Amino acid sequence: MRTSLSFTKALIVAGSAIVLGAGGASAQAWHYPTLQTPDISTRDFTFLVAGGGDYGTSAVAQWREGITPDAMVNFDVGVATPTDNSKFLAGVGLGYGLMKSSQETPIDLILTGGVYGAFGTQSFVRIPIGVVAGHHFPLAGALTLTPFVSPRLSVDACASDCHGIGTDLKLDFDIGASLDVTRTVGVRAALTIGGVSDGPSQTSFGIGLVYRPNMAPRR
Repeated sequence: MRTSLSFTKALIVAGSAIVLGAGGASAQAWHYPTLQTPDISTRDFTFLVAGGGDYGTSAVAQWREGITPDAMVNFDVGVATPTDNSKFLAGVGLGYGLMKSSQETPIDLILTGGVYGAFGTQSFVRIPIGVVAGHHFPLAGALTLTPFVSPRLSVDACASDCHGIGTDLKLDFDIGASLDVTRTVGVRAALTIGGVSDGPSQTSFGIGLVYRPNMAPRR
């Protein structure tokens, strides 16, 4: 119990620090939470819907595939519908395991990075790098709750119809949770703050359904 309370306190402190640090982050024409938990996935498929602020609604399909025990590749494909500026979303990323939870350090940590684009009348390309930190809390049976935070820095560049928008270094972060309902099916939800292009930071909320074939039970 002391371990769980210590981790929860640390997570709250880390999340608060990120929120304070994200005050200068700017909005983008689209953004959505990665819904990435602090795990290297063997294989999973996620369908998420997100929206908020001026971003319209985003619908994204994600595929994560393990390539070694400590590394995975992920692919995103979707669409976003900001007002009068619909976009096709596509990207590829990598994840690498940095730390496994133990009694001494009750936290799972992975490194993430990739290249992502939003293509339309006004297009953007983003190159983020960050981490995902969290912890698995077994509940009952296959039910497992995983709160997580995911801060990341990105190089954001306008690719077309820029109207003075250039290339910037931005901060984004997710704060969310994943609930394993069975060994193969889960639900994830998160808030995302930050973005591309000039303007005030806004918040997006996303929720997704996850399918993980042949997934081993959480340890």
